[in-house]
Amino acid sequence: MTLRIPGLFLVVALLGACSGEKPQPPPEADVVDMHNSRNSLDWSGVYEGIVACQDCPGTQMRLTLGQDGRFEFGRRALVRGAAPASAKGQFTWQPDGNTIVLDANGGDQRFAVGEGRVIVLNSDGSRPDAAAASLLRLESVQPDARTGLAGMLEDHRWTLSSATGVGNKPMASLFPSADRPFVFSFAGSRLHVEGGCNGLRGGYQLGADGLLTLGQVASTRMACDPPLMAADKVLAGLLAAPVELVLVAGPEPTLAVLAASGETLLLTGQLTPEARYGQPTTVFLEVGPQRLACDHSPSGDGLCLQVREIAFDDKGLRVGSPGGFQAFSGIIEGYTHQAGTRNVLRVKRFQPAGAQSGAVFVLDLTVESETMAE
Repeated sequence: MTLRIPGLFLVVALLGACSGEKPQPPPEADVVDMHNSRNSLDWSGVYEGIVACQDCPGTQMRLTLGQDGRFEFGRRALVRGAAPASAKGQFTWQPDGNTIVLDANGGDQRFAVGEGRVIVLNSDGSRPDAAAASLLRLESVQPDARTGLAGMLEDHRWTLSSATGVGNKPMASLFPSADRPFVFSFAGSRLHVEGGCNGLRGGYQLGADGLLTLGQVASTRMACDPPLMAADKVLAGLLAAPVELVLVAGPEPTLAVLAASGETLLLTGQLTPEARYGQPTTVFLEVGPQRLACDHSPSGDGLCLQVREIAFDDKGLRVGSPGGFQAFSGIIEGYTHQAGTRNVLRVKRFQPAGAQSGAVFVLDLTVESETMAE
């Protein structure tokens, strides 16, 4: 027997070679995709956003995912008086490594996990169509974001992005002009609303329950086109009674303003320059009527603003003698130059720590404006 075993193996090997079939490697069990969300992304954390709602302006969702497989899931319709719902439980990863499913406590809700976001999936696990997906995406909350409603209000400028009335009907009257949207700014205990025709200013109180109550409101008295003035009136009427504020955090936070009469305003937040760069220095710049040729044009057309710094005393009178105009190769955020117009601007100058591009200039106020003869 010991002499015949090698021959047996030799015959088997020769038969395999003559059959024309290549030997197949043994099947591998549980082959893992090395490039899925579960093992390639830092997915644990808090996600928050607004998803579509059939009979309301939207639903606020907040999802917390833990490395141990636990979740917290909160939902609230963005209408006044709506009761929030919350659940805790376990979630499981699907075989694709890109999808999670909450347990029965979370209604078996499914999410696709991506880079810094999760997308709410349909009940059958399919993705919503492209048009709806942008409304259903939840953005991850940045860990270094300033917490607290009061701090978030002051750190952002809030631009009105949508408005619905009773019955979830769009309020087109609050959007009379695309280039003059309503913008809310909070500073200390003061609220300033610009856009429409006349600005609104007044003190406010913010309660622990998120109720914002305005005090006496003042406004300018300019005459504008009727749609702009009508928009001012509608907004002032909504703010006359206390409104509930709901903050939906994220890289582009949303502030929901819920009126007792059933209206819902959604405002999109952008960080203020102070929140981005720190405290500024105030300077006054005189901008000449024509631009000058320069080597480092910010717009790439070879022309720069001609600018010189001027000074005022505490009575608002000019002091000293300004120097000559010089080419200004930077950008003054919020300022649009009109050829032939001389302006004096009050500008906030920021010096970001470690910035490679130097100072940042942001328009604060146009002090003087004069059209010059050609």
